[in-house]
Amino acid sequence: MVKADFSEGGAARGPVKNRSCTDVLCLLIFVAFLAGWGIVGYFGFLLGDPQRLLHPTDSEGRVCGLDENLVLKPYLFFFDLTKCANPTVLTHGCPTPQVCVSSCPTESFVATEWALLDEAGTKQKLICKENATMHRSSVKELVQRGDCASWYIQSTPVAGRCIPMLPNISAIEDVVFNKTPIPVTVQDLVNGTAILAELLNARQMVEGILQDFNNSWWIILIGLAVSMIVSFLWIVLMRFIAGFMVWMSIIAVVAMQGFGCWYCFDRYQKLEHVDGASRSLTEIALTTNLASYLALRETWLVFLIGAAVITAVTLLALIFLRNRIRIAIALIGQGSKAVGQIMSTLLFPIIPWILQVAVIGYFLAVGVYLASASEASFKVVGSNYSLSNCNCSGFVLSDGFCNPIGFKEWCKWSCPDVKCQFFEYGGNPHIFRLQIYNIFGLFWGLFFVSAMAEMVLAGAFASWYWAFKKPHDVPAFALSNSFYRTVRYHLGTIAFGSLIISFIRSIRVLLEYIDRKVREYQDNCCSKMLLCCCKCCFWMLEKFMRYINRNAYVVCAIYGKNFCSSARDAFFLLLRNVVRVAVLDNVTDFLLFIGRLVIVGSMGIASYYVFNGRFEYFNENLPQLNYNLVPVITTMLGAFFISSVFFSVYSMAIDTIFLCFLQDSEENDGSPGKPYYMSKDLMSILGKKNKI
Repeated sequence: MVKADFSEGGAARGPVKNRSCTDVLCLLIFVAFLAGWGIVGYFGFLLGDPQRLLHPTDSEGRVCGLDENLVLKPYLFFFDLTKCANPTVLTHGCPTPQVCVSSCPTESFVATEWALLDEAGTKQKLICKENATMHRSSVKELVQRGDCASWYIQSTPVAGRCIPMLPNISAIEDVVFNKTPIPVTVQDLVNGTAILAELLNARQMVEGILQDFNNSWWIILIGLAVSMIVSFLWIVLMRFIAGFMVWMSIIAVVAMQGFGCWYCFDRYQKLEHVDGASRSLTEIALTTNLASYLALRETWLVFLIGAAVITAVTLLALIFLRNRIRIAIALIGQGSKAVGQIMSTLLFPIIPWILQVAVIGYFLAVGVYLASASEASFKVVGSNYSLSNCNCSGFVLSDGFCNPIGFKEWCKWSCPDVKCQFFEYGGNPHIFRLQIYNIFGLFWGLFFVSAMAEMVLAGAFASWYWAFKKPHDVPAFALSNSFYRTVRYHLGTIAFGSLIISFIRSIRVLLEYIDRKVREYQDNCCSKMLLCCCKCCFWMLEKFMRYINRNAYVVCAIYGKNFCSSARDAFFLLLRNVVRVAVLDNVTDFLLFIGRLVIVGSMGIASYYVFNGRFEYFNENLPQLNYNLVPVITTMLGAFFISSVFFSVYSMAIDTIFLCFLQDSEENDGSPGKPYYMSKDLMSILGKKNKI
């Protein structure tokens, strides 16, 4: 590792000022990638139309309310909803003709006449396709050809689809359904509309939730403001009682382990005189019923031994690592002081948060437009037996997809029971490739913004640590100076590190996709085990690389090295102090988790009592809500996000100060030429002092 630079009088300059641009090639690649992402977005915005995804599509792939001749027909009507009761509807589509209509049926109707259609009678009540041959055709012929619906009942539009009004279904007499060419019962219709009817319930729920947001938004904002104040006060208190909070956390962990030992021993003693409890594990058949194992004394004996071993290991670790824990507590206190003396760092996360929202928004917009730019894909619906008999397999593509033009021309008469109708938008390989590019852009963009925030904060906190007389020697604009250095010199390093994580995340997503595809076609234990191992390995690899990248950004922010050199120096520095690293990470992570849990839990409990009328003072001013948990959950999610913003700054401060502390301990010896820059608390714990 490169030693810290010192100026005359023993004062450190902190992050070096004379530095050059790092990893320029990777920055150019990132800029080129962003330009390509912009081109992808341009083609998506040019060719796509999100309205195509919002409006329903008929069996021929035409969009209701948008396409030519369908502008005045915004609703989709299903000829026979009883065909939609099959669970495979979501993957294969509903095997019944679907047409666009100007309005959903306002009355129930059944075609009982088999005579020729007359212009003034039955024809006006039938719902048919636009290309149906009506001249001198009977109702029977139209229904058998699939050109017209043989029956329908009063419906209401839900998400652009005509859904029968379920409360009125039971009021319709069975005789009406029995008049149809193919007898239909009320239960058939209820089963057929069950899947689509969930849209109505979802819509009502969404409307109720939106109404609750509209009525209680000001109370939610108050709760979020309180969460921000509580998070800030928690950070301030950490500066003064960090040691007390850490030791209380450790005592709580040991107490829970001791309680576990006592509970296992108590259960073991109570099962001594219970019949059958003395059987061994080998005497019972293998079962998934956990209660059968918990009724055995031997099970609780195993639990007792395991809990006792864990407790003993914990106590021994606390005894032998007590000095390391004291160092961790001192570093936590130093992190609190650094955050308290550079208060602008608490507001800085707003900038990367806005950038991340912009990246996500652009990704969603491009994804929606690209999806709407895809071609309409069609699938075969009907009997596979009929399809094989009528020699139409040549018009069927992979996975049941078909070509509607050729299928209609060659298979319409020989295969009346088999149809090629619209399924979804997709099937264009070029659009699929652009979507992959868009997803990778999301990963790289988010990781780039996150890495930039980490390096900026690392530079600011490093300036604080390497100030010999704190806070007198701390730069007045430590955060802004660090931001300038990062943007001016090290965007290439950030692009390099974020690119590595993006590749690993993309492989993880690909493995998830492969896993789902494998489950659709086969249920092989070996393939499941192999994919599970691969996903686990890449998950651990991502965690490891993110940890290395985080420390590499700290080294780069201090010494201005490129990514590879910074990652190498940080890795070997941490490796030489692996015990200290393990203790500090576990203690600080647990402490930050406890802090966030306290904030989120306290806000959740308080909001629950407020919105459930437990406080009479607030009852008069509270609005009437459809779901009382809506503002409670929203407040808890907001509190979690706000506390994450505050504690992410705190965590970065601890990691930066810890790395600087390790470097300080290795490179300096307390002499006038090499003084320690750590706090007096750390020096007293380590038994060191400056000889000045």
